Amino acid sequence: MIAGAKGWEDMENYGLSKYDWLEQFLALPEGIPSADTFRRVFEPINPKVFERCFRGWVESIVEAAGTQVIPIHGKILKGSYDREQGKSALHLVSAWSIDLSSCFTFPKTRR
Repeated sequence: MIAGAKGWEDMENYGLSKYDWLEQFLALPEGIPSADTFRRVFEPINPKVFERCFRGWVESIVEAAGTQVIPIHGKILKGSYDREQGKSALHLVSAWSIDLSSCFTFPKTRR
């Protein structure tokens, strides 16, 4: 999902293109892993088990911080552009507050 990656090669290419930045946070003595290495590491992971572990980890961070996670989702409304008037498509951003049981949607002002 990072940077629109759709496969193992995209993950390798992303790492290569961001090498200097990644090196600030990661020890990369052998460089960026190859596409085959990414595949061998990620394919055996059970998605349901990973999701359960990831959710538990996020919940522990939220609990320790004494705050909440606010999921944010953005999308472009299909067909909302107006070529004749030169208006761009309508962009929406939604944020869900678990504590308030509310969804807030913010449209981007059209040009």
